[in-house]
Amino acid sequence: MTGLHFNYKDIFRALRLGFSAKKVGMGMLGLLFGLIGYSLLCYLAHLAAGNDWISIWEIYRLLPFPNPNLPFTWFSWVIYALGILWLVVAMLITGTAIAKVTFEQLRGNEFYEAGEGFRFALKNAGAVLASPLLIIAFILLLVIAGIILSAIGSIPYFGPIVVGLLAIPAFLVSLFIVYLLIVLFFNLLLGPSIVGAMGNDTFDTLFEVFSCVNEQPARLIWFTFLIGLLAKLGSFLLGLGSSLAGRFGSWVLSTFMGATWQEILTGAGSIFKITIPNWGLFAPLHKVLIIETNLFGVPQIYSPGFWTTNNWGIYNGSILLTICAYAIGLMLIAYGLSVWFSGNVLNIAVLVKKKDDKNIFAVPEEEEVIEPEKPKEKNEPVTN
Repeated sequence: MTGLHFNYKDIFRALRLGFSAKKVGMGMLGLLFGLIGYSLLCYLAHLAAGNDWISIWEIYRLLPFPNPNLPFTWFSWVIYALGILWLVVAMLITGTAIAKVTFEQLRGNEFYEAGEGFRFALKNAGAVLASPLLIIAFILLLVIAGIILSAIGSIPYFGPIVVGLLAIPAFLVSLFIVYLLIVLFFNLLLGPSIVGAMGNDTFDTLFEVFSCVNEQPARLIWFTFLIGLLAKLGSFLLGLGSSLAGRFGSWVLSTFMGATWQEILTGAGSIFKITIPNWGLFAPLHKVLIIETNLFGVPQIYSPGFWTTNNWGIYNGSILLTICAYAIGLMLIAYGLSVWFSGNVLNIAVLVKKKDDKNIFAVPEEEEVIEPEKPKEKNEPVTN
């Protein structure tokens, strides 16, 4: 195991730990699985609202979103929520697998396989998924209790008195709900790394999150923010490197292909098109996409013009180049995820060391094997 300081210095190792072909490949696989389910369910949501799937394809391609200019029924919102849930579950399980591989790596097992990591994650999926669900269920129970109090308060004369008497307990319950929401937030962020590193069950995972929030809140917030910053920085730097590589490759290929290569690029940009809505919660993501794609030198991916060609070779070449562009996009996001989940293994290790004085990477000593006493032969002389 590589020597750790068990302080903020360890957190900066996240960029190096995340820069692993194995872990980035795991992130790409999890993203692909999650985005396929999300896209299918989102297209189904649009179809349920009576929208034409061809129109949705023209607007969004493979990454559809709700559109304020198109009808979206309550049933469509339910289907879309299932798509979001599918993606979140895929990311939580993938994160657990990446965290497990990172944990084994830090213990000195560099050859721990990605398949073993995914098998571990699927085996322990209950702990990763049930721990936030238990918090949500408890919050809902408290909200239902508030609704019951509201119903009692509607009773003439008697109701307002009851509400007045229970005002302070109701306030304390509301404050507790805020606390539970904070714990839920960190449970979603750290749960996969806790399970991947410590193999905890549902209640042990919840206990660990509550313990970190209560005993190490400053380090928890600071380290989590720092890891998020490193994940974004790593993804951005890899994006810049990929952009430079793409420009160099484009320059080389245009030597003889000339206008043919430019037409292939135009076609790939049109097929690859990414359109993130500039409204609601999507607006910040929309602005980030525009800024980054401009820095990468590929602004056409979010605003390509209409493209068509009669050359079947150029058309198929554009499709293949689009597949390559999707793979690169998944790689950039997967590296950020790899840094995030790997860094949070270090995060948990530092927090557990500070609050419990426990090294989670320490390999337990094997129990000494006591060999059974060899029986004496019948003719062997007995010594006093």
